[in-house]
Amino acid sequence: MDPREFISLAIRLSSSRREAELRSSVSRAYDGAFHAACEFLEGCGITLSGKELYGAEIHKKVRFCLRESSNHDAAKAGERLGSLRDERNEADYDLKSTKFDAPTVALQLRVTHEIVNAIDRCRQDPAFAAVRDKIRTYARDVLRLSIVGDD
Repeated sequence: MDPREFISLAIRLSSSRREAELRSSVSRAYDGAFHAACEFLEGCGITLSGKELYGAEIHKKVRFCLRESSNHDAAKAGERLGSLRDERNEADYDLKSTKFDAPTVALQLRVTHEIVNAIDRCRQDPAFAAVRDKIRTYARDVLRLSIVGDD
């Protein structure tokens, strides 16, 4: 599945006036951005799959890989992904929060697009091979993630 389908769903949900749909919009937007980041890291040769993706720890590791990439766009995406995750958690778990209205959701959708666009720019950077190597080394040596081609 293409992670951008979650973002398309988030956009559709954001046109609602119902709070549950607005909250769900933020949640789906995060999922789309998170999976786009995972897809990017997998393209760098980092193995992310199965039940590993269910835990809170992998969400941190994905952000750390982006932030430690030495690429401005990827680092920005990692930082924004962290703030979007906080918004997603509040949308999903803090039912007393009253901030999930149309302007707030529109802002989170803009953040989502910024994340995905930053990842795409990083992938197209002429120095991407060096960025990929830095991400792989950090993921393997610091985060202890599996790397394709490391036996």
